[in-house]
Amino acid sequence: MESNAGKKQKTLLGIMTVLLRIVCGATFIFSGFVKGVDSIGTAMKIEEYFVGFGIDILSPSSPLGAEFVSSLSITVAIVLAITEFVIGANLLFGIYRRTTAILLFLFMVVMTPITLYLAIADPIHDCGCFGEAVVISNWATFYKNLILLAFSLLLLRYNKEYVGVYARAVRWLPGFYSVIFMFIIAAVSVRHQPVLDFRPYKSGLNIREAVQQNVGTAEMVFIYEKDGERREFPLAEAPAADTTWHFVDRIEKSPQEAENQYSDFIIRDNDDDITEGILADTAYTFLVFIPSVEGYEDSWQNKIDELYDYAYEHTYNFYALSPDAGSWQQSIEASGMNYPCYTMDETTIKTIIRGNPAVALIKDGILYWKRSPRDIPDMAEISVPLQQTRLGEVHPYNFSKRMTGISLIYFIPLLLMFIAEKGVIGIMSKIKEKREEAKKKKIQEKEKNKNRINNKTKKEMRKNIVAGNWKMNKTLQEGVQLAKDVEKALESRTPNCEVIIATPFIHLATIASTINTDKVGVSAENCADKASGAYTGEVSAAMVASTGAKYVILGHSERRAYYGETPEILKEKVLLALANGLKVIFCIGEVLEEREAGKEYDVVKSQIEGSLFNLSAEDFGKIILAYEPVWAIGTGKTATAQQAQEMHAFIRKTVADKYGAEVAENTSILYGGSCKPSNAKELFANKDVDGGLIGGASLDAEQFMGIVDAF
Repeated sequence: MESNAGKKQKTLLGIMTVLLRIVCGATFIFSGFVKGVDSIGTAMKIEEYFVGFGIDILSPSSPLGAEFVSSLSITVAIVLAITEFVIGANLLFGIYRRTTAILLFLFMVVMTPITLYLAIADPIHDCGCFGEAVVISNWATFYKNLILLAFSLLLLRYNKEYVGVYARAVRWLPGFYSVIFMFIIAAVSVRHQPVLDFRPYKSGLNIREAVQQNVGTAEMVFIYEKDGERREFPLAEAPAADTTWHFVDRIEKSPQEAENQYSDFIIRDNDDDITEGILADTAYTFLVFIPSVEGYEDSWQNKIDELYDYAYEHTYNFYALSPDAGSWQQSIEASGMNYPCYTMDETTIKTIIRGNPAVALIKDGILYWKRSPRDIPDMAEISVPLQQTRLGEVHPYNFSKRMTGISLIYFIPLLLMFIAEKGVIGIMSKIKEKREEAKKKKIQEKEKNKNRINNKTKKEMRKNIVAGNWKMNKTLQEGVQLAKDVEKALESRTPNCEVIIATPFIHLATIASTINTDKVGVSAENCADKASGAYTGEVSAAMVASTGAKYVILGHSERRAYYGETPEILKEKVLLALANGLKVIFCIGEVLEEREAGKEYDVVKSQIEGSLFNLSAEDFGKIILAYEPVWAIGTGKTATAQQAQEMHAFIRKTVADKYGAEVAENTSILYGGSCKPSNAKELFANKDVDGGLIGGASLDAEQFMGIVDAF
């Protein structure tokens, strides 16, 4: 029986694994999701990795071409996002526990050294593990991965300690749905714009006001360094000359410049800053963003041309913004178009919008919307002004609304799967299980019948025995009455087994002379390891035989445990019992710790060898073996029929290895571990189980007869 300490430890272990599962699962779901929701941004970060790690063949300037590198980066970004998301979902829902734990561990084994290199060499200032949603330093990323690596080891070790949310039969379904969901999210972000925007320039933003937050009085800032750390100080707070801080440089900046994330929104016409003029314009203004002239997707040129024609017809502003405005201006002039091309920093463009090209609409400094060309309608078919269409309206970005929608799209199907699995699928599974169980029982019954026929042939060579061990129970009067009740119960039966009762010493002579010992065998529960002498309280084998008893139980686990009986002591007892014409019921068996350690077979074999294998084959033929799993005596636990058969077969083989198959086949082996009327039939049906050594159930004649009837 499991101890309270063991139960408490198991509970704590279960809680720990659930918490680890939630932490790792949530981290990977978030990491995969934010990568997938902005796959182009993730692809850009991957290209930074290519450059940072010196993989020139995959850098944007690769001879393979910018288009190939971009496609490869996007593919890697999508695969990475899906992998992380699915690992996280599987962890959270307990799907494919071992496989997922292995994947998690392998993922962390690969990523942890990479992030250590990033932290030391710093080729990339932001690893991008959480996309644009959460930016953390390279060292913070490494420490995070180190913790996740440790957690992955624990989950790999204890992955069986938590139960999955979904049944084994349908566990593939939520995993497959997670793959499809994340693929769609990633595909949408590539083909259109990110579903969730973690960048500063969101639709509905008043860019003009945001940029003007940068206006302030210029001030001098001093840069000092100490122990490799650089820090900026205003003049009033500059360190004194005698400190360990060393002066590095001084710069002039506005007070808000370091904090204003919109300060890089600058549009230039050659060297002239024309940002304010464009943002202050109250007319609709189309901005076509081209982060790279070389990587421009020509397939969208017709859409851009139609948009320009529409803007020209309605006198709206139309500007192209590119880091290489001169090259783009030459390109469009060569194609017969003519609209202004201005310069904007490539990083700023990629921060504002994804795609090459991509289009935004602003008016009076407000960002109305930003779209990929495929999301712009056919402008040749629109003749009315913008204000009369949906395109002329502000489409404000609402994070809560979008996040709620995405969450519902993901979790509602999972919930329906869960309900279906516990409902309809659960019922179908139960029906299937019942059918399979009935089929299995039918097969088992056939096997049992077959085994009974085979067993009958084999068991005709040896006796079936049901022996009751009263232990230290019953007064003399109660014992005599119980023996009479057993004898009387047998009068109306023709048992297919020999019946024996083992009584305390004080009962032996009286009971042996009261009942018919040819019908009910009488056994002592023990005898001394000495023939005679000054051994107060002991009862010799000769004394037992003189009462009329024909059997004696030796080697019982309680004698071994409480009275320190060793194999050598038992060897002497066996020899004396046989010398006095007694048949020996010799007990063998392992305790719980030995079984849990996988030593049960070694223990049982050593018990037999240590006390019996000194006998001749003839004398061994007078031995009845009784296997008693000590962990099942008086605990209510019972070895399964399969466990009993496996051990009995092993015992018979051990005897056969020593004395030969004939002696082994003639040796009766009893089972002695919480055998009851309810389980006796199943136990006795096994070919190597020849009966039982019964404890508590032998103290009641009716229960005892229920076990006898099992034969």
